[in-house]
Amino acid sequence: MPFFKKKKSESSKGEPSKAEGEQSETKQPEPKAEAKPAEAKPAEAKPADAAQKKEEPAPQEPLGPPPKDLAFPVQLAHGSGTKKVKDFGTVKQLYVRIAEEFSLERRDLFFCTLGTDRVDTDRLLGGQIGLNDVIFVHVRGQEKDVTAMKSQAALGLTITDNGAGCAFIKRIKAGSISADIPEITVGDHISHVNGKDVFGVRHIEVARMLKEMPVGENFTLKLFSPQRSPFNQIAPRNTKGAASTGLTTGDSTLGTGKQTLRLKSTGAATVQTVDESSWTTKAAEAVDDCLESFMGIRDDELAETAVDAAKICPTLKEFVEKINEDLELFEFPESFVEEMWTVIQKVKVEVEGSK
Repeated sequence: MPFFKKKKSESSKGEPSKAEGEQSETKQPEPKAEAKPAEAKPAEAKPADAAQKKEEPAPQEPLGPPPKDLAFPVQLAHGSGTKKVKDFGTVKQLYVRIAEEFSLERRDLFFCTLGTDRVDTDRLLGGQIGLNDVIFVHVRGQEKDVTAMKSQAALGLTITDNGAGCAFIKRIKAGSISADIPEITVGDHISHVNGKDVFGVRHIEVARMLKEMPVGENFTLKLFSPQRSPFNQIAPRNTKGAASTGLTTGDSTLGTGKQTLRLKSTGAATVQTVDESSWTTKAAEAVDDCLESFMGIRDDELAETAVDAAKICPTLKEFVEKINEDLELFEFPESFVEEMWTVIQKVKVEVEGSK
């Protein structure tokens, strides 16, 4: 199915234009004689003004104290002293601050886990950090070169990224090609695909490259495993990561009413109260499952963006337009956007109906 692109048409501009029209009607003076010619030109200029306003991002109301007032304890997962990291509003800025504090190259930072030094993919730092969380940073370790034949259409890998240029393996499907290759493990950073450097390439593109490799031909991957602690074991090669027997500290689970810092790739970071029982939290998890099933990726921020769009879009048509505007980079086919809408609405009805 062809991908759809947003086109600026009269139908997509209908609501903003109408809103501007309603404002102009209240502003037009009662006298009909000499006032009409004077008001005619400003009235014609309104559509241009409306177009300009449509291009501007909607202001976001801050939901808590400024993120610059917050400082988070950070350790290297394989062992280090604790340092405080602050003055960041996005995931990319966080990794820049961490690299500065520990005198590391940004490329050497793979991902972060919250509250545990283990490679636990259920505790990955995504779009939110609990205000009491300790951040553990997993860095470049052993290099591994893998050559294998693609005997099936899918390799059985779920790919995610750290939001700052590093794609890595989050899950390995049992019985898949990858499950039979012992060098491939959960947490591995995918550095090169068939000789091509993919650092800085979004996880969706890496997953697409792996999917498009011809069946029946050999492929090569250059991987780097996270550096291991001498007192810790890396996560097993299954889908759920490590058991919770490593060092665990802080409030590492998103319980009802937990205060978190929500990081966004665009816009300001905000402090929010997360309620795991809310329909929005459960809907985001369901959308993330859809992403994994459809594209072989998981992305908390992307899923939350889709749910945020559904909250302000009363119809499927408006939701499609909003997704195509906010997530144009991903070029989702219309059928998949409709699936996300259906999943979100189903979860909303189920959760709100049970209260």
